[in-house]
Amino acid sequence: MNADLAAQRALDRLAKVGFEGLSDTERVLATVWLFDAKVANGGFAAYFSGPAGDLAFYAPRALTAIGADQMARIAARANGLFGPAGPPQGRDARRESVRGFSAAKGPEIDVLEALFYECPDDLDELLEAFLVSGPVA
Repeated sequence: MNADLAAQRALDRLAKVGFEGLSDTERVLATVWLFDAKVANGGFAAYFSGPAGDLAFYAPRALTAIGADQMARIAARANGLFGPAGPPQGRDARRESVRGFSAAKGPEIDVLEALFYECPDDLDELLEAFLVSGPVA
């Protein structure tokens, strides 16, 4: 199955049943796809401030599941900007935290975004291989 199609199906199910209603494979697909798309197209501030940020807590685990270990470390560092508990689940709380990043944590976000763009992990290729390997237990 094509990874883009599988990710779209996972995103459709996410909208219908929520994160907890997804299979482990669907969780990985939706989380990785949203992470990649939103950070690539708006940076970490936009990612965390929008609906995709609702899954930020799971991004390091999902990236590790597909073998994107470097990208998983980047996601974990980005989550760490919020403190040891990671990003708040509530979008309003995340947005408020992100607004405070500009002065204190803006340089770290810039570093993480540069690392994101330079990362050799090919998420599309890794998602395809992940799908071929079969469902996550």
